[in-house]
Amino acid sequence: MKVVWKRPDGYHGASPDDYAVVELSAATKLWLHKKDRENFPFRVSGGWQDEAASRKLNRMINLLTGNSADWIAFLSEVFDNERTENTELFLSHQLEWLDTLDKNLKGDNWEVEIMHVTIAELRKRINEISQQFVAERKKD
Repeated sequence: MKVVWKRPDGYHGASPDDYAVVELSAATKLWLHKKDRENFPFRVSGGWQDEAASRKLNRMINLLTGNSADWIAFLSEVFDNERTENTELFLSHQLEWLDTLDKNLKGDNWEVEIMHVTIAELRKRINEISQQFVAERKKD
């Protein structure tokens, strides 16, 4: 498995107006397609589950501009399709999955750095929302 960054230039014949720029750090900016939130900006490749993994990762990345309610809704949707009823175990699996992706980044040095910073931000957001997510799921 490897994770690659889809460069915004020429993607779906898009123009710069089709993207929003998210500043992840002082040195890292990520271009997000305004409409295609499942297939852009990264792609997971190398196995039969790659398309679903790419969609999940990209949906998660596009939540970087979202609020805690957006994150809880997304995590709840993913959780409902998992084989576990344990929310803490589920969150742990999500973080492990991101760690695995982070170890399999491919591209130029600057592309790998953008992907690394992005995945670190995803881990941070999941950790920040974890207690609220567990509390929300206990209500259900």
